[in-house]
Amino acid sequence: MLMHPIQQMIEIKVNFFSYFKDLTGCEATRIDLEEGATLEQAMEMVREKFPKLESMKRSTLVAVGLEYVATDHVLSEGEEISLFPPVQGG
Repeated sequence: MLMHPIQQMIEIKVNFFSYFKDLTGCEATRIDLEEGATLEQAMEMVREKFPKLESMKRSTLVAVGLEYVATDHVLSEGEEISLFPPVQGG
């Protein structure tokens, strides 16, 4: 019988800024991911949970902690993702 290792889960907080708060109906949420998950996998989960964000996929600014990182960034327990709408000029 093949035994599969039990994947550890990590909890990530996702913060919404500006009108993303209106689109999601909240300022923040928490998601559970398998250890080793990437930022892109987290974003897929966030868009599944909040489908209204799907149309903003290409223009959303995404930071982990205080820095913008690549979508292949591997997330760690306790990290925070922040989502910002595109910068608007006036």
